[in-house]
Amino acid sequence: MKHSLTLYRLLAVLGIVLLTLVFAGSYLDGADALSILTLLSPRSPNLGLWFGLGGIVLLTVGMVGIIRRYCRYHRNLFTALAILLIPPLAFATFFVGCTFAFLSAPMFPMRSEITQVTVVDNSPLVLSLDVKAITSRDSIIDGASVMNSNDVIVAEIFERARALLPAGSEITLTLDFNTTLPSGNYVIRLHGGMQYSHGSALFTVP
Repeated sequence: MKHSLTLYRLLAVLGIVLLTLVFAGSYLDGADALSILTLLSPRSPNLGLWFGLGGIVLLTVGMVGIIRRYCRYHRNLFTALAILLIPPLAFATFFVGCTFAFLSAPMFPMRSEITQVTVVDNSPLVLSLDVKAITSRDSIIDGASVMNSNDVIVAEIFERARALLPAGSEITLTLDFNTTLPSGNYVIRLHGGMQYSHGSALFTVP
């Protein structure tokens, strides 16, 4: 009896874990993140729905087993109520939770990160950037700004910085700002118009 109760608890916990993974996949899917968990989003019918249904079934079986072990009186009544109530509540939680997770994702998720900045020249300023996509969708880079330690823009480039960043790829950008900067620490920030949010990175002009 003790072992069977442990098994039912394990099944209930496993069901909760599966549902939590689906919620996480829904959030990451909404944020266009590069993650294997996006495969568990309900928008991925091959895995997402099966994980969700599996979680509901395991949670239901586990809870019914726990209730039957703890209820000494009216066991059949409580079992019937559990079978009737738990699946609808679990389904409702599943769909509401996935919807909330998807909608709570950032409206303009970060599309890239700058992994390396190299100062090629400073007469005028030429930077080489290694840019890595961190999104599951293609995006556009259409500009860049350089800011000093006071967060004041000291150099900008737009049309000549335009580039396509495919999902999951890494590209190298060479940007000529046509200006010379004094020695110091700066921040380079990439832009993507109104649709795409890109990364930034520190660099030093010797």
